[in-house]
Amino acid sequence: MLPASFTLRAARKDFWNTKAPSSWTADEKQALLFQSPWAQGGYVRMELDKKERGPGYKSNGEQGVEMPDVRPASGPLGVRSVPIGEKVPPPPKPESGAPVEFPTLARWETANPVRLAGGPEVPEMTGKFYVIRLRGLPLMPPPKDAAGDAAANPNQGILDAIKEGTVLERKGKPGIRCAHLFTGSGDDATQVLLFFPKEPDPITLADKLVTLECRFLFYHLSIRFPLKEMVYRGQLAL
Repeated sequence: MLPASFTLRAARKDFWNTKAPSSWTADEKQALLFQSPWAQGGYVRMELDKKERGPGYKSNGEQGVEMPDVRPASGPLGVRSVPIGEKVPPPPKPESGAPVEFPTLARWETANPVRLAGGPEVPEMTGKFYVIRLRGLPLMPPPKDAAGDAAANPNQGILDAIKEGTVLERKGKPGIRCAHLFTGSGDDATQVLLFFPKEPDPITLADKLVTLECRFLFYHLSIRFPLKEMVYRGQLAL
């Protein structure tokens, strides 16, 4: 977490273009990783017709087991899942009260400033791809089996839907669809890495704006990235 005194406004002073990476402070590195042009927050919102039932429940009203709890609650990034063995909450009612939404962070892991600030390593294949990490998705931590080993991923269906429904959009050009999706392990198991091919039409400053659009099941996430703000040392850094 960033210190309360270090706001997004402070992070937008473009210290990455005026200071050598070796002189970046710990707060500045955290700001670049979590509140910068390369790391933008948004909300995964549930868009559900009033006649439809919420995720986790079948059309006959019985509980489904493949979806997580969709109610915002305490915890990292406000996301709460139903622990195995606990009583399942009642079906959500998105048509009444506050909207069902999950605070989410999208970060360009392949951007040079993110790498220099200490971003986690990404697979070697990234030379041909833009890689965006999503944190805060409505996913469940994989359960452990009796032997303590990782069991089958309960999120596989939703992960497949995320891959199929995610695209980088630019005005006047075809969208760049997600080609690969990888999940982390351990504490990072509910994060995903999205891979978007750079060829045949790489993103340039002339595109001005790139929007990450992600639609899966009942959910929608949209985050805009103004490209003129994503320049490092005179070059677009993605």
